[in-house]
This record gives sequence, structure tokens and C-alpha cells, in this order.
Amino acid sequence: MNNSEIKLNFYGGRYMVFVPMILALMALFYIASQNADIPAYWVAFLLPLILIMPFVKDKREYSEIIIRGFSSEVAMMLVAAVIMAGISGVILNESGLVKTLAAYLVDFNLSGDNFVVASFILTCIVTFSTGTSVGSIFVVGPILYPVGYLLGSYPPLLIGAIVSGAAFGDNLSPVSDTTIASAATQEMDLGGVVKSRLKYSIPAAVITMIIYAFSSGGGEVVGGVNEYVGNPQPLSLIFLLVPAVIIYFSFRQHHLLESLSYGVITGLGLGLITGIIEVGEILSVPEQFGAGGIILEGIQNAVPTVILVLILFAQINLLKEGGGIKIIMEKMGGFVRGVKTAELSIISLLISLNVVTGLNTAAIIGSGEIANKMGAEYNISGYRRANLLDCAGSTLNYLLPYMVPVVVGSMMSTMFSPVDDAVQVTTMQVVTHQYYPWVMLVILLLSIVTGYGRTFMSVKEDKI
Repeated sequence: MNNSEIKLNFYGGRYMVFVPMILALMALFYIASQNADIPAYWVAFLLPLILIMPFVKDKREYSEIIIRGFSSEVAMMLVAAVIMAGISGVILNESGLVKTLAAYLVDFNLSGDNFVVASFILTCIVTFSTGTSVGSIFVVGPILYPVGYLLGSYPPLLIGAIVSGAAFGDNLSPVSDTTIASAATQEMDLGGVVKSRLKYSIPAAVITMIIYAFSSGGGEVVGGVNEYVGNPQPLSLIFLLVPAVIIYFSFRQHHLLESLSYGVITGLGLGLITGIIEVGEILSVPEQFGAGGIILEGIQNAVPTVILVLILFAQINLLKEGGGIKIIMEKMGGFVRGVKTAELSIISLLISLNVVTGLNTAAIIGSGEIANKMGAEYNISGYRRANLLDCAGSTLNYLLPYMVPVVVGSMMSTMFSPVDDAVQVTTMQVVTHQYYPWVMLVILLLSIVTGYGRTFMSVKEDKI
């Protein structure tokens, strides 16, 4: 049956199709304010889908709609990509790359504000390589924060720079779930999306770096950094080839999974050749009925996001096939009068969902279908739509005190303080001392007003 012909009827009228999402958003607002882990989001999205069942007239069709959401091609693409990206991230973490880069910063005698700038750049590189903002903060924070503190960097600026670098990497990385989600929901090739995003992300990063270079704080040099960084391991730098390989094949418009597979192969090959990774570390059985290793760790790291993606797509498909998307488009039609207002509506919807859910990936998936339809109506290129979604997800996702990256950044100042009497960097200080999201917000709004970076659909746009 053609999806456009499906009419799902509810006891209570057609607006009942929005009840599951509304209940989910209510739960998510509470969950986000409590800084809950991702599994709590599973419940928030799944339980409303179960509770609405008695109010559906055709329960068999409703069930089929949910199953089609779980098994949609875009959902499966995201699941596979998130798993492969998770494996790549573990390989990079095992390589010792971060400690080596931090050791070089110390060897260059960077201190104070200079170390803040260097920390921003280093976090950009690491997050771009791993594709996870929060994961990268956990990777670089335990090293860069205590080292920078001891070298006289102002703590709020230092934490802000780390979180800003994580926002940049998450925004641009080809293995980031937000980049993959924005490309997939707009049905565009990943390489083209990343390439077209450079015009937004790079200027924002350069401006952010300049602001940090001219910012000054009140840190004092303490010394004693050798406890946190060892000797550089030059061999680990070769692992920068992992993201380079993924980017190369993505830009050549190879299939997403093919590009990610080559990245994993490159990382494992380099690890085995250099001896940094041993064969037994790839897959191990530490005890009877046990399992371990790099591949398994990468898969396990991806599982929370994978389950969230599946349930989210069930919610979105209900809105799509149940007539919810059509209703939203009709209501927004009164406001949208042209390309500019269409683009403003797309980012407004994304930011609103992000504020409520606390997850930019969830917001991108949740608003992707509407962005696709509205953008197509006004002939806005899929690349432009994908960039509007992801760049908007790089703003308030890092600028509200209850957002996970902000909370984790604040936690770093307590968990890894190098001195006993250090004062914790508050979440509000993290918000006010990280500049990439603020700069990106300005660039995004200016791009809508001026048309900077705007492109229109060709006769046949490339698909994933």
C-alpha cells in the first residue's frame, strides 16, 4: 500500500496522532533537566507508543506503521553507521593519540591563554576523528584540564574551549551521528554534506579561535604536569589516517558503510603493524562465556544510540503515515512565505526539539522529515537543508545549563582537578565561556538573511 494513501484513524480525532510525541517530549523535558543517561530516553519515546494503542481504530495498521518505522532504510543506515563509527572511535582511543598530542603541547611550552587556544584545536581534531562530542570531552578532559590548570589557563575558559572544540568536531565529523543523521534524513551523500558544511564550520572555528586568543583569565602557573602526560609516542600520530581515509572515500561519494569500513580496516591495520594494537585486543574471551575486545567495545558503545534511533524512527513514521507531518505542514504554511521563512522554520523547529529533548541527534531525526518536505517545496538543496539542521543542532545543544555536554564539561573541573582547593567551573560558566556555539548561531542566522551558502535543488540530486 502506498504510504500517502494510508489513513490512520483515532478515537478522539486526527490530532491524537500527536499524543505519543507530546507525551515523549514532556518526559524528555524532565529527563533532560535531571541529566539522565540515554536509556531513559528509550522509555520516554517507546512508552507513549504503547499507551496510545487503545485509542487507535485500526490496531493492525498502527502496528505495521511502527514496524515500518523500526525497519526503515534510513534507520538501518544510521544503525550500521553508528556501530561502525563507534568501532573507529575505540581504535583511536586505544592508539594513545590524545596523550601524544597533549605531550607535544607541553613540549612547546604553551601556557595560560595559549594553552586554551591549543586545547580548542586539539579537541576539534579529536572530536572530528571520533565523531562524538561527549565521548571526546571524556577523552581529552582528564588530560587537558589538569595540564592547562597547572600551566595557568583560566579554568572556565579552558573548559569552554574543550566543549567548543567538541561542538565543532560533532558538527563537521563524517563519523558523527548528527552528520550522518542530517545527511540521511535529507537523502544526501555524506561526502557532499561534509564538503558543503565547511563554509559554515570553518569560519565559525576560526572566529572562535581568535576570540580565545584574545580572551584572558585569572589562572596561575602551578607546574607539575608530568603526572598527567608522558613522553610523546610519534607512532600514534599515524592514526590520524583513520578519519582521513573515511573523509577521502566519503568525498569520492563511496557508500557510507564502505567509507567507514575502510576507516576501521585502516585503524586495525595500523595498530597491528605498529604493535600498538595486538591481535588479542581485537577480539578476546577473557573468561568462559565472556567476551571483550576493541570491536565489541565499539559495538557496546553504540548500542544506546542504536536503540534510540530505532524508537525515534517509529515515532517519526507514526507522524508521517498517520497524517501528522501533513498537519504540521498545513499549520506552518501560514507562516512560511518564501525560502527565508522556510529555512527559519526548519532551524526553529530543530532548536525547539533540541531544547526539549536535550539531544541534537534526536532533534535532527525528529525534524528531518518536515525539513525534507518543506525544503523540497521551496527547492532548497538537500545539502543546505542538512547543514541547517546540523548547524542549528550545534547551537543551543551547548548553550543551556542542563545539556549533557555542558554538564560533562562542568564535571571535568571537579573530577580531574589537579589541586585540592580548586573551585568547580559551574554550568553557567561553561555556557558563557564556550564560543563556537554562539558564533555558529550568528553565522546561521546571517546565512538565512543574506543567502550565504544557500543552494537550490538540481534536476536530480545525488542520493546516499
